[in-house]
Amino acid sequence: MALLELKHISKSFGQNQVLRDVNFELRPGEVHALLGENGAGKSTMLNIIGGVFEPSGGTILIDGEEKKITSILDAKNLGIGFVHQEIELCQDVTVAENIMMTSISDSHTLKVNFKKMVKEAAEILRPMAGDTIDPRALVSSLPISQQQVVEIAKALAYKCRILLLDEPTAALSESEAEALFEIVGQLKKEGMGIIFISHRMEEVFEQSDRVTVLRDGEIISTRPSLDAPLDELIRDMVGREISDIYPPKAEHIDYSDSNVMLKVENLTDAKNRFRDINFSLYKGEVLGFAGLVGAGRTEILQSIVNLRKRSSGTVELLGENIDKLGTSKIYNKGLVLLSEDRKKSGLFLDYSIAENTSSTYLDLITNGIILSKKKEMELARDKITELNTKAEGPKQVVGRLSGGNQQKVLLGKLLAKVPKVILLDEPTRGVDIGAKSEIGKYIRKLADEGIGVILISSEMNELLGLCDRLIMIDIDGDQVPEVTGERQFDSDTVVYYISGAYKYDNKEAQ
Repeated sequence: MALLELKHISKSFGQNQVLRDVNFELRPGEVHALLGENGAGKSTMLNIIGGVFEPSGGTILIDGEEKKITSILDAKNLGIGFVHQEIELCQDVTVAENIMMTSISDSHTLKVNFKKMVKEAAEILRPMAGDTIDPRALVSSLPISQQQVVEIAKALAYKCRILLLDEPTAALSESEAEALFEIVGQLKKEGMGIIFISHRMEEVFEQSDRVTVLRDGEIISTRPSLDAPLDELIRDMVGREISDIYPPKAEHIDYSDSNVMLKVENLTDAKNRFRDINFSLYKGEVLGFAGLVGAGRTEILQSIVNLRKRSSGTVELLGENIDKLGTSKIYNKGLVLLSEDRKKSGLFLDYSIAENTSSTYLDLITNGIILSKKKEMELARDKITELNTKAEGPKQVVGRLSGGNQQKVLLGKLLAKVPKVILLDEPTRGVDIGAKSEIGKYIRKLADEGIGVILISSEMNELLGLCDRLIMIDIDGDQVPEVTGERQFDSDTVVYYISGAYKYDNKEAQ
């Protein structure tokens, strides 16, 4: 008997139907992967199972019995745990309080044993994160990767029978992801049914038992993961062949001093997160920053645009020193940063696509001192078309878009005024393979038009496939001695350096 069944499930938001006649089953002790383009309906399907949305039609069965799930509490009482795509933690309370929140709310005492709560939270965290996350720390003090670990620990804190994982590894390091899947494997042995959404194809093949593909709100195929050819899965997802995920690299880049777009010298973080960073970015180049999650790459980019204090170092944009400029002035000079966290520091989720697109450069839509709604709409329509964003139109609220289409809105916002240099921090995080290919081609188009691009990605294939040159930052925040030629695009070589292993080899040699 199936642990969970969806029969003829549909869901509409106004006139927009996002799920059509969905039939799906999850077996006990099964890891079932969901694949599909952004906007295909994957997250909506999980949100229905998790009680966030009510279905417009159809039935849900658990252990063969029909159940009404009209709230998150209903789902919880039925043993359903949910780890959302976006971080949904209380930022102003501790890690322990977030993880144990369910047990706190279920208790009937006015007093909370904080010491016991911290101990229990630490025991849940330890298999995934060791002792690297302090249960007493405020969630707001943690980087995104550690917040994602806390989100997962929160779902595991109560004994659920069905676990929903929406992009659980998008913000995790390789070691954290491996630890998560070890836990998933143990939960599977205990009979738990697990549904997980991932755009990382290697995870789908390695971790799941079956894979279901959604396209435009409909189930296209369900098959055993071992019998699922990659090209057929991609065709099922996007409805077409994708021959090359990444575009060809630049045929020629002029590495002379006269072609330098951005020059960084002796950049050192005020909190010692990174040290003595030196590099130049050249016109038309896609320069990749390789490093493990937590190595300080994000902090380097933040420091370049003066969003983070540094103890030393200089930054020049087209030969002009910008060290004393504020971030807004740096943006107006043509140096912009795409944040890794679109929800917290990238987009206004409660506002429209048009309002978001124009928000960085209001001068583009003003007539003197009066904002022009006509210009705002025209700008948004241009960016929707240019980036192939799936949306009802410029007036659609950004928070109602899929994660991948939100990412496209964020790109459009930064590119409303053509920059000279763009810093991209995880531009394809949470993006399906079709959108990943589109964004990759768009990045190359920007470089071909003479814009300098710096790219951070936690996906090795993306760095090796998109970038013309790599800067490597090791786990201690130190810049690796330059590796040139094809060796810099060898994955084993990159891992050897960014893990810091080269330091130990040097010590042994001495």
